Amino acid sequence: MKKMLAAVLAGTSAVACAEPPQSTNEVVELPPVTVYASRTGDAKDAIPASISLFTAEDIENSGALDLPELLKKKAGIDIHAMNGNPILTSIAMRGFGDNAFGRVKVVLDGEELNNVDMNAPNLTRIPLASAERVEVIRGPSPVLYGDGAIAGVVNVTTDQCDYEKRTKVTGKAGSQYTYGGNFQTKGGFEDEGLLYNASYDYLQSDGYREHSAYDMHTANAGLRKNFENGSTVGVKANYQNAFYELPGSLTYDQWKHARKTANNHDDWARIWSYGIGLDSKMKLAEDQWLLVDGGFSHQYRHARYVSSDSDLEYNAYCWHLSPRYVNEMDVFDFANKFTVGTDFRFDRYGEDHPLSFGSPVKRHFDRARYAAFVHDEFYVTDELSVVAGARVERIGNRWAHYSGLSQSSSFDVMGDYELGLVFRPVEGLKTYVKGTRFHRSAFCDELSYTQDGKFLDPETGWSLDVGAEWVFLDEFSFDVNGYGMIMDDEIFFDPALAPFGYNCNSPARTRRVGMDTGLAWRRDKVAEASVRYGLVNADFGSGEYHGCDVPYVPNNRIRAEAGFWVFDDLELKGGYTFVSKQYVSGDFANQSDRLPSYSLFDVGAYYSPSWAEGWKASFVMDNLLDRNYCDYAGVGYYYPACGRSFMFALSYEF
Repeated sequence: MKKMLAAVLAGTSAVACAEPPQSTNEVVELPPVTVYASRTGDAKDAIPASISLFTAEDIENSGALDLPELLKKKAGIDIHAMNGNPILTSIAMRGFGDNAFGRVKVVLDGEELNNVDMNAPNLTRIPLASAERVEVIRGPSPVLYGDGAIAGVVNVTTDQCDYEKRTKVTGKAGSQYTYGGNFQTKGGFEDEGLLYNASYDYLQSDGYREHSAYDMHTANAGLRKNFENGSTVGVKANYQNAFYELPGSLTYDQWKHARKTANNHDDWARIWSYGIGLDSKMKLAEDQWLLVDGGFSHQYRHARYVSSDSDLEYNAYCWHLSPRYVNEMDVFDFANKFTVGTDFRFDRYGEDHPLSFGSPVKRHFDRARYAAFVHDEFYVTDELSVVAGARVERIGNRWAHYSGLSQSSSFDVMGDYELGLVFRPVEGLKTYVKGTRFHRSAFCDELSYTQDGKFLDPETGWSLDVGAEWVFLDEFSFDVNGYGMIMDDEIFFDPALAPFGYNCNSPARTRRVGMDTGLAWRRDKVAEASVRYGLVNADFGSGEYHGCDVPYVPNNRIRAEAGFWVFDDLELKGGYTFVSKQYVSGDFANQSDRLPSYSLFDVGAYYSPSWAEGWKASFVMDNLLDRNYCDYAGVGYYYPACGRSFMFALSYEF
């Protein structure tokens, strides 16, 4: 058990790039664990959940050029890229349809990227080339991650532990007059304990459809000081300026016969954002730590809809602070890890509509989230551990200067819980079971558009996860996870509510039962293969839509990949994706025709010449057969997905 505690300590210390305290006790040897950087620095084998972990080496070997591509092809997650625009890309997991991104928490170096309004987290803010780890947690994690962590968590870490100085320059160009580049540098000064990293990304494209061009500039930088006792303190800053055109939706006939056309030829939007974050890890004693992170961000969005004579401006400000105390002392000679913490986040969202129905409109929304949580991992034996936690969260909402609301403020107090068992019977095998209670509060623009002008109730629900992960024969990995989820008051936009459709709480419980599984094999410089399969049934448990499927949720998803090395420097890959039929957004009665299933093929070549150290080249072609499929659709409108596209990339690291 002492050795298990040391493993957990190693996971915690790895987050801060520091050496863990060394135990002097003679204990039973356990197999090594894969480090996993959760909010409390747990080992991957200690988490009762299905987890995909990608290290910097895994990311480089994947050939993915951005985070959505990595999640889609390697983690088997649905990625919706409206109009093929990466700025409008969103994540869908575990049988959620409309606003699925609102049930997935996206975290970058401790900062939640989820917005208080119905804009998906901006995944282009995340510099994949600078990522040291990308972690995907499937299923609810509300105790540690709070409001909205229902379908899963995507946690990205850019902190490096290596003082070696490295600089990498990447250029890329492809179809649709797409081109861009990336510059990143990282390293440090070991004698002073200083680490630094900085990156700049640029991407421009004419877009797949008419009037769907975009361009963006993104910069990130960080500086970290490591102290001899394992304590650390770091600061990070980010900046982005992005512009994109809005071609609008199509009719069914347009989608089928003229999918590249645009119905809106002058609409556009711009995003400008910046932020700063601070984090520290202070060693209080040999087995006690204080972790603190916080920060501020500002996002400005300007959308010009010439088609409807609207000029909309939005400002979103966010402050967050999260201190956590971690105690890793034994309890009666049993290894134990106890965490207690608080989270505070304040969002101010302002709207400025100079031409809204002919009269100026200025209004703002405030949300204050206060939370306290406890989390404990108790090791009954070296093989068996119990994970338990609870969280209480108070959420205050207030709209100001918003006409038409019969209710302008609300205060919700929510409780979340989890209880899990993790059993590791043999080396490389983890089995687990976990029950969870969770919640999600409505977006501010969901609250402002209801039929009676009253605020919506938060979503609440329960889930049960059972699964296993197994790494065997050094080259194989297998995982399987089964889950069931029941939710009350799930929030939808119902177009059937007269006269224009409104946001509403579901009058009936919604149910999800599903399974995720994957098998992978890799022998470096020889070949690799993997397959992931997801099955889910999401329906209404009673009421008017009893037995109907939740819209915009495919029941089956398959992702398969295979690659082989022609010679040591060159790997060729091929991939196949299948997504089954699904009802369009808003079709709760399942009366409209379903979007047809589709199959996509992609190929790639990755060349790392041994005779030119530091150079790498790649070529990727997606949607090889130019399949005409729809990425997003509702009752009467369609957004076609990108057709055949390709990208060349060339990089040099020195």
